[in-house]
Formats: sequence, structure tokens, C-alpha cells
Amino acid sequence: MKRLSLVLVLTVSSAVNAQLLPEFNMTDTTVTICKGILLDSEEGPGSNIYGNNEDFTFTIDAGSTITLTFEPTFCLEQGLDILTFHDGPSIASPQIGPAYTGIVAPPPIVASSGQLTIHFVSDENVAYCGFEAQWTSVALPPVPPVMTVPVAPLCAVNVINLAFSYPIPCDSISPGAFAITGANSPVVTSATPTNCVGGETSTMQLGIDPAFDRNCPYDIAFTIGLRDRCDSLWYFTITASTQITTCPLGVLMELSEDTICAGSCTQLFADVQGCLTYTFVWDNGITGGAGPHSVCPTTTTTYNVTVAENGTGQTATGSATVVVFDPQVTGPSSAICQSAAAFDLTATPPGGSWSGPGILDTLLGTLDPDTAGPGAHTILYTLPGGCSEAIVITVDSMDAGVTEAACPGTAPFLLDEATPSGGSWSGPFVQPNGVFDPSTVGSYLLTYAAGACTDTVTVNVANIVAQTVLDTVCQSTYPFDIAASPFGGRWYGPGIVDSIYGTFDPDDAGGGDHVIDYVLHGCDVQFTIHVKPVDIGDGRSACPSQGVFTLTPAAIPSGGTWFGNGIVDGTAGTYDPVQAGNGWDEITYAALNGCVDTIGILVGWTEVNDDTLFFCAGDGALVLDENSTGRTPWDGLWSGSGIGTNSDGDPVFDPVVSGIGAFMLHYDANTCGDSILAVVHPAQLTTNTLTLCSQDAPFLLEQVPPGATWSGAGTSASGVFDPVQAGVGTYTIHYDTPAGCSDSIVVTVLLFEQASISGVDDTYCSNDVDVLIGLYPSGGVLSGINDTVFNPSTLADGTYTLIYSSGSGNCMSSDTLVFVDHPGLATQISATNLTVCEDGGSTITVNVVDGPPGYPVFHQWSDGLFPVATQSVTPDSTHTYVVSTTDGCSDPVIDSITIVVHPPFQESFTFSALQCYGEPGYITGTVAGQGTYTFTWDTSPVESGDSIVLSAGALVNVEVANDQTGCAHDTLLQVPSWPAITALFSANPDEPCVPFEQSDVTFIDLSNNAVGGYWVINGDTVPYAFGTDPNYDLGHAGYYTVQLVVWNEGGCTDSMQLDVCISDSEAIFLPDAFSPNGDGSNDVLYVRGPSLVEMEFALYDRWGTQVFRSTQVDHGWDGITDGRPSPSAVYLYTIKARTAEGDDIERTGNITLVR
Repeated sequence: MKRLSLVLVLTVSSAVNAQLLPEFNMTDTTVTICKGILLDSEEGPGSNIYGNNEDFTFTIDAGSTITLTFEPTFCLEQGLDILTFHDGPSIASPQIGPAYTGIVAPPPIVASSGQLTIHFVSDENVAYCGFEAQWTSVALPPVPPVMTVPVAPLCAVNVINLAFSYPIPCDSISPGAFAITGANSPVVTSATPTNCVGGETSTMQLGIDPAFDRNCPYDIAFTIGLRDRCDSLWYFTITASTQITTCPLGVLMELSEDTICAGSCTQLFADVQGCLTYTFVWDNGITGGAGPHSVCPTTTTTYNVTVAENGTGQTATGSATVVVFDPQVTGPSSAICQSAAAFDLTATPPGGSWSGPGILDTLLGTLDPDTAGPGAHTILYTLPGGCSEAIVITVDSMDAGVTEAACPGTAPFLLDEATPSGGSWSGPFVQPNGVFDPSTVGSYLLTYAAGACTDTVTVNVANIVAQTVLDTVCQSTYPFDIAASPFGGRWYGPGIVDSIYGTFDPDDAGGGDHVIDYVLHGCDVQFTIHVKPVDIGDGRSACPSQGVFTLTPAAIPSGGTWFGNGIVDGTAGTYDPVQAGNGWDEITYAALNGCVDTIGILVGWTEVNDDTLFFCAGDGALVLDENSTGRTPWDGLWSGSGIGTNSDGDPVFDPVVSGIGAFMLHYDANTCGDSILAVVHPAQLTTNTLTLCSQDAPFLLEQVPPGATWSGAGTSASGVFDPVQAGVGTYTIHYDTPAGCSDSIVVTVLLFEQASISGVDDTYCSNDVDVLIGLYPSGGVLSGINDTVFNPSTLADGTYTLIYSSGSGNCMSSDTLVFVDHPGLATQISATNLTVCEDGGSTITVNVVDGPPGYPVFHQWSDGLFPVATQSVTPDSTHTYVVSTTDGCSDPVIDSITIVVHPPFQESFTFSALQCYGEPGYITGTVAGQGTYTFTWDTSPVESGDSIVLSAGALVNVEVANDQTGCAHDTLLQVPSWPAITALFSANPDEPCVPFEQSDVTFIDLSNNAVGGYWVINGDTVPYAFGTDPNYDLGHAGYYTVQLVVWNEGGCTDSMQLDVCISDSEAIFLPDAFSPNGDGSNDVLYVRGPSLVEMEFALYDRWGTQVFRSTQVDHGWDGITDGRPSPSAVYLYTIKARTAEGDDIERTGNITLVR
């Protein structure tokens, strides 16, 4: 399945914050906007309060969390008008908070479901000011559609059909919203929605340029804006991909150079018009993929490749031809004589140019041995494109010299100008050793022979014939030859510029009278000549920006007149280059002696037409003239590194002086200047061989000045070698320069293998395990440990640093691994009690005494015990507990401990028979089984022995101990007895002396465990009945005795006696308690007083509430208030009364109601 990526690029909210929020009144409706204001119905009087009997449900459906915030003013009728909120679409949804009423505004209401229902109910009476609230909701971002390419475009098509997972707005589709990336860098030219319905579409068509022409993947990106429920605009960039598979396969062969010289290389690359994977099959021994491949043919060669497209099965072929020029020169088979005639050299293929010493014609290759001179000379033949071939031609020295002359009859002389020396002469009047005898007038041709070479020279013998007084000339007269015979003498004197031909230069001689000597062997003659001075120097140049200047040097003789273009003052000789204009200006100076001198001034900018000169280190100095640099004018000055002058005074650049580098040479003339770059390349590289690694970064083979070119596998023209591109192997990299320097570097690329250490963890805890150290590649050196196998349990604790190094030179690599061997986990187990009694316990503790720092320790116990270090155990019988302690690093430590449980025993007791409580009794104990036991009775003082005498009913604690194990049982025992009998009663009223008005006294029975008995009241015997309280009224003031005798079921008896006092009567009598329980006794509370004529009686509870009121003595309180029984409590009474005797009585007090 094709996977499409969805990229969220930018989220922008476009909500207009400044707009007013819509307002809604409370009513039965549902709204779907994200922000708004909710008001009460405002349907009450004046349209500013809510109405009566309202029951409205208002629902907000915003699709995301809603927050409703109330204004502080909030008023609803307390408890009657109610507002509730529900997290959902109806009032059946969960309620948010309580119901709200009154004047306190609700807190912010948050509905996380995305729907909020508000329910308002008012009653039929009062309506208040109501409420106002604002709701907001931050909508979730919309989910962008998924964009796909349903069908991959065909080859040569320039449109792509796109589909969307849900309809999008048609107006969101425009060319600017799309971008396409892929081979050939297509651009979007159109974007057209298709099948728009209701302004939306799920399909569209994208136009591109250029059309698809290769089998490649393409990615389409679409930036689309989508609105959320709150109308905010969000931008997304969605993408889709497609793959072209129907284009025919094509391959274009590329050559870095399609024409090369023999001995050099070029880069060959097969550019496949596609983006799938391909298989390449080359001829001519090339292996590998598309390239580039470095090929170095020695002859013109055609390279072919067959490319197969993986997946489609298509194939294509390509070819490229490398033209190889290998010029061949045919030269002399042996040395030639310097005296030999000039001849043409031959070479193939034709069309090249020749250079070197003695070359007279660079196209024909005419070589003149005499011009070349003696020695070995390199002659270079260069074809268009730069391929060249050089030969060395050796010229043997042979020069008989120039013509000689002598007067007849003079002494013989030696011909000593011939080279090489040691040859032999022949001819008229000459001896083999070169001595010539000018005895006879004539012209003689003499031959000089040395080795295989010969040359001739002429000797003229005659008397001197010449006009010795020469005509006066001006200094500006052009040089001329002085006439004299015979030819062959030598001229000397001022102005002689050619001593053989007698050329006289008046300007060189200068003004004045001069004597010239013409000398022959054996005789000579003198010539005189007068030169009239006139000299304004040599031709010169000027720069247009130079300004007006006076010509220098000053004219000789002075006082003459200047003429010509640019002369602004003929007397002073001032000159203006601007007025003269660019080009040559002829300037003349007419001297007063009648002579005229003429010079030319070249007006123009100082320029050097060539931009760069190339040299090899060690080349000879180059004369910097117009031919070599294109400089103009001729009379400037050079400056810069390597600038000097030769023996002729010409400016030169000497690479030996400058050294290797790029040097800017400046040429200045007449305040104007220009420059040229002189680049001196090394004749040989400093490095002959290099060894690199296959993963080394590209680097510069050698830092050389600009202009050199490099060629070879993995090498750019600028000399950057990329080992990754070249691959593993040995390559010859060629270095060439425009000046003809060439060299090469042999580069060996070794396979880089990163050393690595594996199989070792970073932490051990003296574990007993054999660790095998994995080392790659093999053959390296491991340090930090003595062996490749170790056992942490035998290693000394500490930190170990392992270093493994492999390879050599630039391919050396290393890996470092650090591990720590901590002390192994060690524990100790202990128990508070190794032996326990029946039902006894022990606390077992495992303590860690050694181990790795900082590691958590875990315990796993047998018997399902909780995994902690300390356990409290109560074994039923002797038992061994096992614990395994681990820390996640060390080997587990197993500990065990045995808790021994002593055999159980069971004691038994016999008791005395039932006795009345407190009468003497006993307890006797025995233990069955072996062993001796001690009984210890917890009495005061402590008693021991197997029996004890105690009162019946007494409790005693006894410890029974095994004398051998120390195990003991504690038992609480009681001596058998009948239940303790207690005679007990109280009188009511319970007064030291009962008032006469209360003389009817009730005796309340409080006895315990009584089953029978009798009362003796003032001498009268009344049978005892449980639960019956007898009463007795003495009828007058006085004393009497009451006795109670009771017995229990064992016949045990007890008695109690009480004396009762009855006081004289009072005007008013009130009891202090009554019990309205319906038993007929004290059920009604009355005010008693025999002489009362008026009465007001009231009772109050503890809160001051009146519970009873009466004005009649026969109207009493039965404990009923408001129809309900009053609780048992203490009540306050007030009474106001008047007796028949006229006494007023006021009294307050407490009465207890007992139920």
C-alpha cells in the first residue's frame, strides 16, 4: 500500500477579534457558534428582568470545551428561581455543580463534552434582575484531507490527477498553492478543480512543465487553508507522491574530456534518465556502476555500456569515443653540424606548431643549426588542444668565424675565431694550424674542419682604399656604413655600432669632431667626421591623464623651436597629451644650427593585454616585452617579485628569483599602470605516493598556484581527491600546467575498517561467567586486559579501559570500551530466635555486607514471604527459610536459616466444688507427658506449686513453664463460686428526712443475682419479687426501719437495712423526680399543698421553652408536650401560690423526668 505523508506546516487563526459577540436571550433553542453572550429572557416588566413561570432550556453546541463566565451582577429569587447547567445536549446530561439561585454569581462553568445545556426555571411570583454571561470555545483544528495520486502519470504527460479524502473548496485550488519536486525540476503551470459541486470537489488536475520524461519519483505539496467550527482559518501543507514507470529508458554518456593526450586520463559517466536502480555492463574492462570511471586510453577508443532498469526490465545502450592525440616527431638520427643549412622538421599528425632554439618558421618547422647554436636543444611540437611531443636535437659546434682582411706583404697572422678549437685549416696561404700568410693580394676561401663538420671563411688581402675625411652630418642623421675596402677589417671609435660593417651612428657619437679607426691585419687607417649636435632624446609615450608637461630631456642645442601635435609652447617644449589625442604624434625640434631631430610620442593608456603568465619552477627569465606580455607603451617600468634585468638591460621576470606562487607584476608608465599575474608552478610535486583510507574526507592533493589541472580517478580538476568516489584501489593522478610542467602521484586507497570491541557489558559485579571479548577486524592490538577471555569473579575489582587498535597509517582506527567490575553481592542472615516455643515467633534479617554501590537490592523468600529484608515468622514446627538476594548485577546470593520449634505441651486443672462467693476453694494443675514443669501463681506474694487455695470466685493468673525448654503458657483461672449475691435498694425520695408531703416512700430494688427473699418494712414482712419496688407511707412524722434479705440459687444470702425519717408537712410539696412510664406509680407530676387557694405552676426545658403550665392543684403534668412524650431530662420549674392564711409563696427548682 502506498504510504502518504501528511505534514502540518503552519496553524493560523483568522478570527476577527474586534467584532461584537452575538447576544442571545434565554429561550428554548440550540446555537452552534463558538462565542456569544447569554442573557436572561428579559420578558418581565420593562423588558429588563426575566418573566414569571419560565422554564427555558438553552443549548450551546460548539464541538469543543465550552467556558461560560458570568458577570458579577446576578440576582434570582432565592430558592424559587433556579439556574442549572448540564455537560451535554439536554438536561438529562450530567449536571455541572449545584443549582444556582440568589445573588451570588456562579463560578465559570466548563463543559468538556463540547455541548452545554442551561436550564432556567422561575416561579409565579417575584422576578429579579437576572443574569448575563459570555461563553467561549477554542475549536479543535480541522483535520486536513489526505491527498493521493490515484493513477501514476504516463511518460511524456504534463498533468497529474489528484484526489482528496473529502471534498475541499474549489477556490482553494490555485497554481501558487502547489509545488512539485523531482527529477528535471518540474514547475507547476496550472491547477484546475474537476467536478465541482456546491463549490467543493474531491478531484483536481495539476499541470507541470516539462512533461515527465524519466522513471522517477515525484512529490507534490499542497498548502490549503481550512476553517474550524469557530471560523478560524488553519493552514496545512499536505503531500502526495507518485512514481513514473512508463518512460523508455535512456542513457547519456558524459566525458569530462572527449579529447585527450596520450598518457592522460578522462572521466566517463553514464547518466541514466531515470531514478530507479540499474545494472551496468561495460566493455573495455570497466566494472561498477554509472561512474565516473577514470579511463586512460593510449589510442582513440569507443566505450560502450548496457544499462538494465531493475523492476521494469528495460535496457538501453550508450557509447562514447575518447579521441587520443599522440603526436610523433621525426628528427635527425644523429647530431647535426652548426654549419649545416637550415632544414624542415617533420611530424604527424600535421597542423601543429614548432618551438625551440633555432626554429625559424613555427609552422614549417624550419630549424637553423647556426641560429640554435651548439648544444642539445629541446624542440617541441604542439597540436591544437595542447598535446605535444618533444625531441632533443644536438648541434655540434662548427664556426670558422667571420671574414678577415689584411694588407699584402704584412706578417702572417693566426685565424683564432674558429670553434671548436683543435680543428684543421686548409686552403691558399694557410697552414693547418690556422696561420695565414697575406703575401699576395687576393680573396681567399679557407676551410676549417673539426670532427665530421666543416665551415669556411673568406680572407681578403689588399691595400686600404677609402675617403678618410667624411662630410659633416647632423646628430639626427640616420646611421650609415662608412665606405672602405677591402672588407674584413675591424672598425673602432665613437659612434661605431657595427665593428664589422663600419656602421656609424651620429646620435651615438654625439656632437663634435670624431676619429674613426679601420684596422686590418698589418695596417690601419683613420677617418675624421664632424657631427653637428641636435638631440631631443628617443621616442616616448604619454598617458591621457598625465596632464601638460615639459618634454625631457632638454633639447641640445637649446634655443630651437618645437613643432607637432600636442605642442602648446614651441619655445619651452611643453606638451599636452589630451590635446594631442590618442595615437602617435610626431614631434620635431629645429635647432639654430640647421639640424632637425624628430621623435614620436605615443599617447595612450598603459596596458598589459595578457592577464597571466605561466612558468615552471626553474624556467629561465622571461623578457617582459610586447611579445611576451602585450604591454604598451614600451617605456614603462616593471615592479613586483622576481622582476630584474638581463645582461642587455631588458626587464625580465625570473621564476627562480620569485619562487613558486602567484605574483602580481605591475607595469607603470607616465603615471598610469596595469598589472599581470605571473604564476610559477612547481616543476615536480613534493609527494610521489599517498596512502589513504576509503572513508577519508576529500582533500587537496597538493597546494599549488592556480591554473594547474589534475586528472585521474576521484580527482577534480582543481586537485581535490575524494577517496569515497575513487573507491578502493591504486590510481595515478596526473598534474599538468599551462607552462608544460607535469608530474603524477600514485594514490592507494585502502579499505577503512573501524576497529570495534563487542561482547563486553559496561558493568559487572564479580559475576562467575566467562566473557569473550569480540574484536573486529582481527589482527589488531588489545590493551587494558591480558586476554580476550576473562571471568569477572577472578578479576580485581575496579575500572578497566580496553583499547583495540587496528590498521596502519591513515587507516588506523581504534575503539575504547570502559567497564567496571564491582564487588559481588555478599549477605549475612540472622534471626532473633533460632529456637522458639509453640506459637512463638522470630525475626529473620538479611544484611548486605558487600556489593556494587548504588544498586537496589531485592529479596525473594520461600514460603511466599513478602520481598523485604526482614521477616517476622511464627512456624508451626521446625522449618528452614530460604532467601535469594539479587541486585540486578551480581550473581544471586542464596541464604537459609532454620528455626527450631519446641514440642507443644498441654496443662489441665481441677477445681474445688461450687461455693458461695468468698468461701474457701482451691485449684490444682497437672501436665501430661515427659518433662518437669513449674506452676507460678500471680498472687501477692507470688506462690508456686501445682495447687493453690483461694476464695471462691477469685481470679488468678498462672504460668506453666517447661523446665527443660523454658516454654511457658499463661492461663487466667477462677475458683468456682455461685454468683455473688448483693442486697441493695434506695428510697425515693432519697432525702435525709423525707418531707411529710412525700411520706409515701418507694423503695427501689437494686439487688444483684437475687432469686428470692423478703422485705421487713416498719415491722411488716413483704415477700421479695424481682422487679417489684414496694412503697410505704408512715402517715405522720417520725422514723422507721426497712430491711431487705435476698438469696441466690445456691442458697447464698445477703441483706441490707435502711432507717427512714419523715419530716413535718409543708405548705407546698413538689417531688424532685417522676416517671411517666404508665406503671401507675409517679406517672403524673402534681403540686401538693392542702391550704393553697391560688397557684401558677410552669415547667421549662433546657432551651427555655415552656412545656407545661397549670393553675389547679389537680391538674398535673403527664410528661406529654404538644402531643409527644417529652424526653428524660432535668426541667426547671417556677411556682407562685397563695395560701388560705394569705401567705404568698414563690419557688424555683429542678425536676427530673425519668422514663
